[in-house]
Amino acid sequence: MRLYSLSVLYKGDPGTRLLKAAYDVSTFNFFQRSSVQEFMTFTSQLIAERSEPGSRASVKEQEYLCHVYVRGDGLAGVLIADNEYPPRVCFTLLDKV
Repeated sequence: MRLYSLSVLYKGDPGTRLLKAAYDVSTFNFFQRSSVQEFMTFTSQLIAERSEPGSRASVKEQEYLCHVYVRGDGLAGVLIADNEYPPRVCFTLLDKV
């Protein structure tokens, strides 16, 4: 079970903006880390942008499972983990963030 990324975004009028993010790319090859982090940033913004306010969803992207929670005020949290990470734990963490 691995948690790779936790991002907080704001879904506003001009578009979705990344406010803060934390990544754990230590399991990837040194030369792949920047591209994996860029992929996670892009995927987080895309999923948050396509999600409706007040919704929760899980999206499978390649071998990762992306969990998103968008509040009614436009604040969104996206968590990227592997398939073994329990979805209930992910959404509880997103609620607390």
